[in-house]
Amino acid sequence: MEPEPSMRILLLAAAIAALGATAPAAQTPAARPAAPPAVAPAEPLGPPRAFIGYTQPDIGAAACRAVNASQTSCSIPAMTAGRYLIEASGTSTANAAGAVQKLGIIVGSTSCGTADRRPTPASPWPAGVAKTIKLQCEVEILTDRPLVVLAVYADDKATRSATGPTLVVRRLPWDGVLSTRVSSRSQD
Repeated sequence: MEPEPSMRILLLAAAIAALGATAPAAQTPAARPAAPPAVAPAEPLGPPRAFIGYTQPDIGAAACRAVNASQTSCSIPAMTAGRYLIEASGTSTANAAGAVQKLGIIVGSTSCGTADRRPTPASPWPAGVAKTIKLQCEVEILTDRPLVVLAVYADDKATRSATGPTLVVRRLPWDGVLSTRVSSRSQD
């Protein structure tokens, strides 16, 4: 049952009065807007208030371990919300012509991307030379359960470093953007 129009106006007026809103006096001059700050404030670390109960912890070296010469993993704890930059690398020494490298990052069950190196006549990879391949991935995490980040490295005709791939997870400040997608149609 809808209240009568006059009752709605009274309810609205009571709500405004309860919030402390008052009309300016007729002879009060308009206030000048404050000058903008000289330097914009830094973006805050940690999740916005919409994610109460979540944190954006540092994911340090103690959260990461080499699984084997092909994989390194880091654990992101439960109740994490935030932006992170994931950086991985893999190093091998070529032992024959045509050596190749491939590196991927997996977050949970989602591929964050891959990178590969294949020698070309303009950029050969001679035997006996070590090369490092690198890959970066930026993610926004919102998880109730622990989440595993993996760096997966493979090579061919090369000897991989015994320490396995490197994997670093760095906290980034929130910028307020939850998701973006790029779309581009054919252009004339």
